[in-house]
This record gives sequence, C-alpha cells and structure tokens, in this order.
Amino acid sequence: MNCGNSSRNHSDLAQRVVLLLFSVPTCLVGSALNGLALYTICCKVKKPTKSFIYVMNLVISDSLLLFALPFKVYAFYVNNDWTRKMGNHFCRFLESLCFVNTYTSILVITLICVDRYVATVHPFNARTISSPRTIAGVCAAIWIIVCSCTIHIYFTSQSESCFYHLSPPVLDIVFIAPLGLVFVVCAFIMVFCSIRIVHSLKGRASEPRDRGNEKCTKVLLSNLFTFLICFTPYHAALLLYSSVVNGFISEQYCERLRHGLHFTLYLANVNSCLDSIYYFYAIKELRRAEQVSGTAVQVEVGDTSMGSTVKELRDPP
Repeated sequence: MNCGNSSRNHSDLAQRVVLLLFSVPTCLVGSALNGLALYTICCKVKKPTKSFIYVMNLVISDSLLLFALPFKVYAFYVNNDWTRKMGNHFCRFLESLCFVNTYTSILVITLICVDRYVATVHPFNARTISSPRTIAGVCAAIWIIVCSCTIHIYFTSQSESCFYHLSPPVLDIVFIAPLGLVFVVCAFIMVFCSIRIVHSLKGRASEPRDRGNEKCTKVLLSNLFTFLICFTPYHAALLLYSSVVNGFISEQYCERLRHGLHFTLYLANVNSCLDSIYYFYAIKELRRAEQVSGTAVQVEVGDTSMGSTVKELRDPP
C-alpha cells in the first residue's frame, strides 16, 4: 500500500487557505493568551494549588504546539525539500511535539473535569482524593506515558515531507486504535462528569437563577463542547486514514481522507487557544482564594478565638 507515500499537489489552493486560516491565527492568538496566562500565574499567584498545577501543565503543552506550528506552515511550502533544508531528525522532533500536545491536553482536560466532579458531587472526599500533591503526581504520570508513546513516532517516522506524509509504521492500526480508544474513554468520562456536575449544581441552587452556579455551568459546558468539537473529528479522520494505509479501506479514498485528516488536525490545534477559557477562570479562582486567605489572616490577628474558622478559609477543599 503506497497511500502513505503518495505525492501532494502543491496547487491545492483550498488546503493552503485552510492551513493559513487556522494556523496563523492559532499561533498568534495562542501565543498571546498562553504568554498572558503564564505571566499572570507566575507573577500574580503566590501559592501553588491544584488550579496552578493544571494551568501550568496546559500552558506547557500548548506552548509545544505553538512552537511547532510555524515550522508546519513552512513544511507545507517546501514539501520534499524539508529533509535537505531542515533535517529529518528535526521533523521527527516537531511531529512528536504535536503528538505530545494533543494527548497531554486530552488527558489533563479530562483530569480537570474529574477533579471538578469529585469536588462538586463528593465534596467530603475531595481533600483526600485530589490533593495538590496527588494531582501533581498524576500530571507527571501523564507526561511520562505520553512522551513514552512519542518514542514510537520519533523512531519510525521516515517522511521526507514533514507533517504531511506520515510513514505507514506511524499509522499502524496497532498504534492508532489505542489512541482512538483513549479519546473515546476520555470523552465518555467528560460527558458523564459534566452532566453529573450540572445536575448537582442545579440541585443546590438556593434561588431560581443562582448566578454563581449558572456561571460555573457555562464554563463547564463550554470546556466540554470545546473538547468534543476540537478532538472528535480528528480522531475519526485519523482512524479512517490509518485504515486506508493498512489496507482495510480502498486506496481510492486515500487523498480525500488525507486532506480530511489535515483539516481536522488544524481544528484540533485551535484547542491551544480555547484552553484560555479554563486558564482565566482558574486564575480568577486562585486570586479570589488568595484574597480570602489574606482576609482570614487579618481576622486571626484580630481575634485568636476564630482559629478553626480561619483554618477552614485557608485550606478550602
């Protein structure tokens, strides 16, 4: 099967337009938002918490993609000259960064949703189940697992046209099918947890229109829809294109599925900008928690008899 090595038509104006339409704004806007989030959380937030850990992991993951995107645009225009101009090893490195971003983002976003679920539906267990130390350990494990899987891409990719002609070994169904399964499991967890959280918040509302719960629900649902819209088309296209390369689907669909894969990948990359929905909500929570903590310290200085109340304010679940 030579689908993985077929030539790309440089006169494909539609693909050029879509590439620039998605990649350039994603790179510019994503860099600005990630830079602002990184500055805010490093310079304005004093105490590391779970939200701090989540934001740092997503910022680092998105930064890897944003670093690779300009080279991806360049690779489209130089086509098979990439190996001569930039080197195959650098191509493998860039492709690996995109892989790391995709699956680190998926797993960390899922972890955030699960953490919200535990804090909302099982608040009495939240402190022991999802402490900052536990969250940091889980995030570290995610990075180790994803980077370990990336080794397969780095050492099996033999593409001369970086990003656009992935080698058949990289698209081996034995490697691609588990990735699809991971996404499906994460999507199911996200949907389940989101529904339970929204139901719980509505049940706790003291008024017909509780502004706090309403805002939290909107942020939660926006994160869920962002996750599904960005990553579902890409995984469907990836599985179909891998099926062509491995001979499970007729080769006549190769080029159409290849274009579909790239278009959906551009959409998945937009997630590096949309993550800012969580960034700034989390940063706002961090700043509010620090203000509450500062108020608690002032109360403690004025009245030592309120020590137990102050401790609860300092260490929210």
